[in-house]
Amino acid sequence: MRSRFIVCALLAGCIAILPQLAAQNAKDKDKKEPETTDITAQVREMNSDKYASPPTQFRPGHVKARALDAKAITKTETGFTIKLPAGAPIPTPTVYNGKLFVSGGFQSREYYCFDAVSGKFEWGMDLDDDGPTSAVCGNDIVVFNTESCTIFALDAKTGKNLWSYFLGDPLTSTPTIANGMVFTSYPAMGGGDAGGGPNQNPNLNIPPQKDIKKLQKKGQKLPNEFLPVIPPEPAVAQQQGQRQPVQAKKRPDASHVFIALDLKTGKILWQRWIDSDVMSAPVAVDDEVYATSFAGTVYKFHQKDGTIVSATRSRATCAPVVVGKNVYWTQRADRGKGDKVAEEIAGNDRLKGTQNFAAAKRIAEYLDPKVQDKSGIKAAGQALDTANGFGGGAPAAANPNAAYMNIGQGNVSTMQAFQGSRILNYLDANYNCMGDELINTDPKDGKIRWKVKVKGDLAKEGGHLAAPPAAAGGQLFLATIDGLILQVDPANGTTTKTYKVGSPIRSQPAIEGGRIYVGTQDGRVVCINTGDARFTGWHTWGANMAHTNVVGKSDLAK
Repeated sequence: MRSRFIVCALLAGCIAILPQLAAQNAKDKDKKEPETTDITAQVREMNSDKYASPPTQFRPGHVKARALDAKAITKTETGFTIKLPAGAPIPTPTVYNGKLFVSGGFQSREYYCFDAVSGKFEWGMDLDDDGPTSAVCGNDIVVFNTESCTIFALDAKTGKNLWSYFLGDPLTSTPTIANGMVFTSYPAMGGGDAGGGPNQNPNLNIPPQKDIKKLQKKGQKLPNEFLPVIPPEPAVAQQQGQRQPVQAKKRPDASHVFIALDLKTGKILWQRWIDSDVMSAPVAVDDEVYATSFAGTVYKFHQKDGTIVSATRSRATCAPVVVGKNVYWTQRADRGKGDKVAEEIAGNDRLKGTQNFAAAKRIAEYLDPKVQDKSGIKAAGQALDTANGFGGGAPAAANPNAAYMNIGQGNVSTMQAFQGSRILNYLDANYNCMGDELINTDPKDGKIRWKVKVKGDLAKEGGHLAAPPAAAGGQLFLATIDGLILQVDPANGTTTKTYKVGSPIRSQPAIEGGRIYVGTQDGRVVCINTGDARFTGWHTWGANMAHTNVVGKSDLAK
């Protein structure tokens, strides 16, 4: 069931984008950009009583049991391969309690559970929305977003729908679980209810579809804004057939909402307005939760009550990684007009919020919109979007320009799949893949210790030639666009073993019980048994359900 086409037509024909906090990143290209700008005060203000609160009512999603042809599962000499029906790109699989949880792919409306050792089919579910993300699991609950609007929480053993919310269209981040809570984000203007669904969000101040038509017949102009204002007649606000007075407060200039939910019940714990969607996934560490937005802002909240600790406009290009008193991310390094698009590694003080260093700068054609528009990833992303109802491009609700200007990607599929040059802190070193290079840098100052090339044509392929490295058993594991898993010695970057997958890969692998699990761009899930039990503990994207990208004490997956 989709209301996307109605919503997209409405947005395209009647609504223009208001200035966002994200737009600050593209202002006045002649000026030199500072490394960081503290915007905590502005974010606190837009979340104050001065403005309307985010919506609190969402209609549920639905699931239905589905089978899988036994022929889809093939035993191999080193494990098994599962060919899923949609043949679409599959994000990082998740291993939890001996089971393997897998999205059916971006073009699918399916989610699956298999035995992680044998590949045996356990259950499958048809969803009422497409584009499922990687899963996160806890308390025998599996949680994932779908691009087309809905967050699902299913029983990990049976696939039963425990709770679900149609949050908004599209969802381009993966949820996070920590301390009995779920963290994710959604577009405030992209909800299916905004198009006049049965459970319209009352706080959005958007007239239902039939009342919009009524206004048009009267000759009244609709609000010429992306963020809705109070409609001209109070009677046009309607919730489940009951007329209610329109809320007096306007919404702030924020396109998205960051939300915390109770894992078991789905109860909304708190919400905060943010400038654009979360890049990749939130990151939960101790009692804090971090998020990088596509606009490049790094947010930090208290998990329990949503207190806004800090917000820093950094032009960040990946999800943050917290190690002790330090926070690492990559960020844009081009400072003004005429500079080529560039990226660098930033080391930041976790407590003070100041930047300790910015180093390892390189030209970043993999973030350059002009280069990406001519690449394979753009063509593939457009095809995937078209199949999911976005033939005219990502909707305004997604605030795609924020992502496009910062990371060079503006399709719904490429935004959802974006992982960036995320840092892995392992064995007293930082590792990351910046475009076509695997780099080892000193965590203290960012100085390069060694770097090795990743095979491929960066401009032709587009994006990164390898996903962010994973780590297990004293080795690094790198999934590449040419269909290989490279096992790399962290001491010097030497490839110690190569595992052939046979299809392009753009997502990080999971590693558990001596087995490597990876999703391919052509809709396959591949399990490779390395025979080495030391290779374990990397359960999903970002290592664990909190997406810390750290193994060991911070491993929250068990």
